[in-house]
Amino acid sequence: MPDPITQIIQLVTSTYFLEIVVFPGLISIAILGAFFTWFERKLTARVQLRIGPSYSSPAGGILQGFADIIKLLFKELIIPEGADRFFFIMSPVTALIIGAALLGLIPFAPGVQIANVEVGLPAFLAIVTLSPTLVLLAGWSANSKFPFIGGLRALFQQTAYEIPLWLSALGVVMITGTLNLTGIVQFQQNNGWLILPQALGALLFIVTSTAEMERLPFDLPEAESEIMMGWQAEYPGPLFMLVQGPAFIKLYAFAALFSTLYLGGYLGPAIIPPIVWFFLKTIVIIVAVMLFRSTFPRVRLDQLLRQGWTTLLTLSIVNIVIAYFIVVGVPAI
Repeated sequence: MPDPITQIIQLVTSTYFLEIVVFPGLISIAILGAFFTWFERKLTARVQLRIGPSYSSPAGGILQGFADIIKLLFKELIIPEGADRFFFIMSPVTALIIGAALLGLIPFAPGVQIANVEVGLPAFLAIVTLSPTLVLLAGWSANSKFPFIGGLRALFQQTAYEIPLWLSALGVVMITGTLNLTGIVQFQQNNGWLILPQALGALLFIVTSTAEMERLPFDLPEAESEIMMGWQAEYPGPLFMLVQGPAFIKLYAFAALFSTLYLGGYLGPAIIPPIVWFFLKTIVIIVAVMLFRSTFPRVRLDQLLRQGWTTLLTLSIVNIVIAYFIVVGVPAI
């Protein structure tokens, strides 16, 4: 029987451990989260012709993110009086864990996937459905009416958009005949990218996932210019940073899932490695979602809920009908 030191060395050097800790696991998630924070600031500034602080960093403002981290970490950790300390702290921590779990289901390249489960797509969407509960708990636990109202707004919004989100992905399942994400990529290797026959489903997916992530123009639960960050209002510096982290992780995860479902995932000409193809496609989707923030105004809550329960739900059913005809063919009259 090997000694404990040998066992630890074998564990640390194992492929599975490196995938969880290094790539596509925790370290790469942290690095990409920091990068996307900087990149979104630069992209939004370019699109909206903003003039930012030119003195904060000699390298395109990249040190501004480190300055923000230092500032938030050294702020006093204040728990609101009367708050439920357990749920107040547990909610953002759990949200961060959930965001990291989503990336464990994504096939980044052949053999580069932490968990290749047969029901990868439903598992991804099932994990996503935990977000409304966590947001509501975070707002309620602060013992303040403003965060609680923001939590209720998030619950209404995410519930209205989760059903069209699930249904928009159902067309891909009907065409490919599998719930396994690797199987969906392999189907596209022989039959072409699904964004062409599922163009409507792809559009619905990116709109509903943007609303699920509470990003502009669907950031009604926060709406910092009107209701002062909504359910996040009472979170102090370190916890506020912890709350913001899952937002960029979910953006990365949803963009990666979109690439897997509709753009062939890691498939591409062999001249470029598969993992590079995957990241190129994912970054294109991330840029598109970030451009929504820069170009569209925020919608009202009644408009958001009406479109979720009527227009998007109807279009998602139409997309299922389209997928049905693609699979079985148009019946002869």
